[in-house]
Amino acid sequence: MRSILENNLIQVLEQTGLRKFKDKVEEIKLYLLTNYEMSNVQGIFNDPKGKLPKLDDRELLLFAEQVYFKTHHIDEINIENFYHQREIDEARQFTANIFKEEQFIDYPIEIENASFLANDTYSVTLNIQTINKLLNSGILYYDAELQRETQKVRRYGIVIEQPKLIQKNVDEITEHLLEGSLAVTTLWFNAMPKTAISGNELEFNPKKRTLTITNGTRIAIGDGFHRITGIQNALTINPDIQFNFMIILTNHAKKKAQTIQAQMSKGTPISKVRVESLEGSRLADTVVQTLKEESDLQGKVSDNPKPVLSHNELVSYNVLASTIDSEFNITTRIEAEDVGEYLVEVFNNLLGRMPEEFLLNTQEVSKKSLINANFVFIGYVTLAKRMYENNIKPRKIVDLIKQIDFSRDNPLWQEIGVLDGQHRITGSYMEKPKLNKAIKDVFNNINLDGEMIKS
Repeated sequence: MRSILENNLIQVLEQTGLRKFKDKVEEIKLYLLTNYEMSNVQGIFNDPKGKLPKLDDRELLLFAEQVYFKTHHIDEINIENFYHQREIDEARQFTANIFKEEQFIDYPIEIENASFLANDTYSVTLNIQTINKLLNSGILYYDAELQRETQKVRRYGIVIEQPKLIQKNVDEITEHLLEGSLAVTTLWFNAMPKTAISGNELEFNPKKRTLTITNGTRIAIGDGFHRITGIQNALTINPDIQFNFMIILTNHAKKKAQTIQAQMSKGTPISKVRVESLEGSRLADTVVQTLKEESDLQGKVSDNPKPVLSHNELVSYNVLASTIDSEFNITTRIEAEDVGEYLVEVFNNLLGRMPEEFLLNTQEVSKKSLINANFVFIGYVTLAKRMYENNIKPRKIVDLIKQIDFSRDNPLWQEIGVLDGQHRITGSYMEKPKLNKAIKDVFNNINLDGEMIKS
């Protein structure tokens, strides 16, 4: 999203010739200097391609807002299309002193009084000033795949994942930090493997008890995003706050880090589907991961029980994983790889050859048809299992499902309890074994020779 705004700003500056209107440029410079202490604005106008990528997110927001006002509200750079109102409000509270050089940190980063806990796991103490510098420098970052729960939002026509924040909790953390009443707690960060320019991401010296974050290493936030957001908020109000957090710093591959998050999540109420997704303890989870990464279902598998079509989601994680687990009965990783490869082709054919139903007009189609409904993917997996056992090519699935009338008017769906009298989906089919079986029966009745079944 940020890169889109940067590119749009560059195009707008070129197309409108705003840089040539010295009076408007001076007004922007004076406004940003007076209100936010931004003294680098002329440099941005002189070299937008070089300077915009180096701006802090808040500087970019503030600059874009002023250009938007001076260019007669060109929608491509309207900050409301790129940022939440909370982010806009926070940026407007900032002054550029937070962007001064001393607010950044560079490699290598040596942390004293570190302790070795276990393989690739260390304990350190960091003050919030250092945590904020790590954030400002892009070393510490948000990784949606490690978070306990995320939500998808549409901004400027693009669906992105962002943290699922409880604003009340963030506000309370901010207030406690400002009042000096926040309890000392532990955050979890993960130094991501293969991000160091050379060698290991973390180097521990047991004699000196120092832990060094090496050049290029990127650190993902595993647990503590609410507290970190509270840190940022509090420091914008009082940059001199002093407070320390205990940090568990690991250096695990993403899959292992997700397993840790799943274990932690069992002590904190989050959706059961998200825990299953993070835990990935079944071989079926390996197959789903393959589908998420290598098939046309990429970006369309939801960690929530109910996918949201407007967010480009089609199917929930637990529908895929549970159905694959029950239907394919995978016992080895080799089998999981084979099944994964086959299902990739199945869903690529399904989505690729029926784009209107699964990619382009999903919301409109869903009003009249169940073809892209979450529960129907139980049937697609069930049918794929039969095809797999009978050595039927994956592309055949499109022809086979034509034997089913997916329209909501089809009385079959009410008969098996999927729809109510108003043709609305009744709900929790994954938790109703009889309903789950009924859906599978519909797809088990498909004739694999291609002959139409009788309704």
